[in-house]
Amino acid sequence: MSNACDDIRAALAAFEVCTVTDEGSRVATHCLYPSFEPVNVFVVRFGSGFRVHDGGGAARSAWTHGRDEGLINRMLSKQAKRYQIAVNNDALVADAPSVEWLAAAILSVANASAAAAHGALERIVSSTEAVLKQKMLTVLKQTMPPATIAVGYDVAGKSKHHQFDFAVREFDGSMLLLNAVAPHHVSVSAKYVAFSDIIHREGVRTDRWAVHDKPLEPSDVSLLLQVAEIVPLTSFHKGLERMMLQ
Repeated sequence: MSNACDDIRAALAAFEVCTVTDEGSRVATHCLYPSFEPVNVFVVRFGSGFRVHDGGGAARSAWTHGRDEGLINRMLSKQAKRYQIAVNNDALVADAPSVEWLAAAILSVANASAAAAHGALERIVSSTEAVLKQKMLTVLKQTMPPATIAVGYDVAGKSKHHQFDFAVREFDGSMLLLNAVAPHHVSVSAKYVAFSDIIHREGVRTDRWAVHDKPLEPSDVSLLLQVAEIVPLTSFHKGLERMMLQ
């Protein structure tokens, strides 16, 4: 077996660069924001030790996905408490009393910053999907017989069970599976995994539906089309009517 250490060092070389900035000495870490950008941590000398902060990176990342200041503040506070660091002017901050504590401070800030941004995004996606699911349920009740509609329908896939937002039973007993999808990679990835895992399941219609009410990225559309039909909410009612006539 060949030694891969040289290749690994080359691949990680970018993370060993320290750049002096107005905010402090900047280090790119291995932690990632939801956008897959690395978390940058800044280090400044503070007394006889160091102060480490994320430059407000977590707050900015969360803000780009959903302008909910209260949610962002809650996520920052939650992760600050978890990693035993502080929040100062929307930045996550840790003090290292000496150089021996510097690595731990950098890792704490980087992990907390990434976790706060991901936590905020997950809450935003969940809230967005909840609103869309309520709209879908309204359309379903207006269009389909109540006895044919299932909410939170559980299906055993190849690898695990998946809960779909809705299922509609047709006259032949087959099920049309429906999922609400939000324009965020967290939502798109989850729906793709669920749909792809039940593609060959007997009794499930082949034209599974991913319903959205906000524009999706072209790359997300291409991904979802591999496993489902993409249905705008504006076309949802007509699509259900056509299905009943088949």
